[in-house]
Amino acid sequence: MPEIVYLSGVLMANQYRLLALLLTASLLISGCNAFEGFDRNLNDSDFSAIAGEARLELAAANYTKARELYDRLIKDHGADEDIWRGRAGALAGLAGFNMFNVLNILQNDASTPDTVIFKAALTITDPELLEEAISDMNRIVQPGNDDRLFRSLMATLAAARRLLAKYDTNLSKKLDTPDQIDFDTNDEKTLTWQQLYRRLTDTTSAYSLERAFIELTLALDGRGSEWQTVSPILGVNYTGTYTPANRSTILAVGNFATILQQANAWFDASETNFKAELLSLDGAS
Repeated sequence: MPEIVYLSGVLMANQYRLLALLLTASLLISGCNAFEGFDRNLNDSDFSAIAGEARLELAAANYTKARELYDRLIKDHGADEDIWRGRAGALAGLAGFNMFNVLNILQNDASTPDTVIFKAALTITDPELLEEAISDMNRIVQPGNDDRLFRSLMATLAAARRLLAKYDTNLSKKLDTPDQIDFDTNDEKTLTWQQLYRRLTDTTSAYSLERAFIELTLALDGRGSEWQTVSPILGVNYTGTYTPANRSTILAVGNFATILQQANAWFDASETNFKAELLSLDGAS
């Protein structure tokens, strides 16, 4: 009997060894899919945890930490639209952009429609970070109205900051008569006028005022009375419902683009008229 028990134990041990070998072979043949799935679950869990932490930091206005977390997600896991949107929010916050503050200035300030944009633009402390935020938001291919509002306001302020960087030659933080505005102003440091005009009017540009006008028209539609808008560069018509405050915001962006178009018409023809148009953007005459 002891011999039979011993043989039975040997047979069972061999069976377990055989099963282990078959399992190992199966995993090798399948490319270790079981382990890959386990790693993927860990990665998904890590992604969700970091994304959740990034959202909390963003909501708490801890923009530096939020940006670090979004950068980490993009580097280690890639990004979807929510991640690009989140990092754009962090970059915009670091740039000094506050959408509610900007809307308050645009809709409630007593300044003229054009001057008020430049006043709002002065809240931006880092124009380069703002343009990075715009670039991230441009990756969103199916934007909601909040996305459109965010993008259009950032693009409008970025346009004003670009013009100040180029033409505020006396560093007064506004466009005024002492500024040396001519056809070649600061061309060794900034975009040429032709490049800048194309950037600020071409709808394929994320920084376009024409595009900002259209997106703002779509984003603010929904409350108030019926009103028809016409985009300043391409003449695109859109009918919606708008409050007086929202109308004034849309018109401010439209007037901005229209004056740029008028300035462009004088470029290479009359420096005096070219300068006058640009000065009128910031309320100077």
